[in-house]
Parts: sequence; structure tokens; C-alpha cells
Amino acid sequence: MPTPAHDKYVFPLHVRLRNRAVVVNLLSAECREPMLAFAEALPERDLLFLERDITDPAEVDRWIDAVAQGAMVTLVAQQDGSIVGYATFDRGRVPWTRHVAELRVVVAPSARGAGIGRLLLELVFEMAQQQGVMKVIARMTPEQTEAQSLFKRLGFEEEAILRDNAMDAHGVTHDLLVLSFRPKCHEEQRCASCGIPVLTALALDGVQLCAQCFEARYEELGGGD
Repeated sequence: MPTPAHDKYVFPLHVRLRNRAVVVNLLSAECREPMLAFAEALPERDLLFLERDITDPAEVDRWIDAVAQGAMVTLVAQQDGSIVGYATFDRGRVPWTRHVAELRVVVAPSARGAGIGRLLLELVFEMAQQQGVMKVIARMTPEQTEAQSLFKRLGFEEEAILRDNAMDAHGVTHDLLVLSFRPKCHEEQRCASCGIPVLTALALDGVQLCAQCFEARYEELGGGD
């Protein structure tokens, strides 16, 4: 049964991306084992900047609880029952940064280049905007060039480099790159259907749409047949 997760979004969301059909849903208890399998297959450098150790079953349980309680939002993309990517936004617990959200997106190496990361990032950005977020940030190591390219193509800019701010499992320190996006500092794009601010509007029949409205309109036009 579809799960209402937001006043605009109803999950699961079925999306076609190039030669892939993926299902986007909220992280839930049913995702526990697929998420652990996804985490185990990730390169170490992709795990380094994450807020939690997603290879730890207990930490994944706490993550699922946080999403269920509304403390954060995490979307997962699945293909044939396996998780191929996820994105999350977290506004933290500090009152004086309540206008800021951190966005994170991770895609399985085997699924990169298909547009999954961009789709997930667009969706969580739109959801963060609907909650009144005024600034979004993303953190990664300078070596994570694919993630940097994705965020920068969508308008994120380098804000800071924190020297030796991340330590890997071998005790080696790495710099941490902080990217940010301030919607009010950019020429604002809005969905022509629902009016929500978007990172990059998607054109369909000459109309600029958000990711959700694009998919709904695509279905209406018979694109899913």
C-alpha cells in the first residue's frame, strides 16, 4: 500500500531511469537487510564521510527509528529488491541551525551513471524546501570526485575545506570538503505544476516540473507503457 510521507509525496514512487526501473521509498524496517548488504558492498571511501556506520546492524536500526519518528528523511532506491542508492536530509537538533539541512547521497558503484543519485538528491531537496530549509550543505572528501561533480552540476558551491577532519579505519586523516547551496542566492526555479522550488526543473512538453510532478505527468501521457 502506498505510504503518505509528505503533503506532496506518496511512496513508493516508480521511476524509469535510462535502462533501469527503480522504486523509491522511505527507509523502513523492510529495508534493514538490503541496506546492510548495500553498505557492505560500498568502497571504504564512500563510508568515510557518513554520519553513522551503516555496516552496523544496530546503527541501521537506530537510523530506521529516526526516520519513523520524523527526526530525518531518508529515501532509498531499489532495483529488483536490492538497494542501489539512498539520499537523506537531516536538520540536526541545534535550534540555531534549524534553517540548515545536510544532504547526503550514496549510490552503489554498479548503479552509477544512471541518474539515480540526481533523482534522489532532487527529491530530498524538494522535501527539505517544503519544510522551510533556507540552506543545504553536503560534506565529502576531496577524493570523492563523482559526488562533487553531482552536487556542483546542481549549483552547489565549495564553502570550506576542513583539514584532517576525517579519520578512516586505518587511522589516516583526510580533509573534508563542505559544499553549500542557498536557494535565495540562485535564480529560483519552481515547478510549473505545484510551485515547489527545485534544484533543476525537468522539462516535459515544454513545461518545467519537479521530479514528482514529472513522473506523474509522464504516467498520464502513457510514458510508463
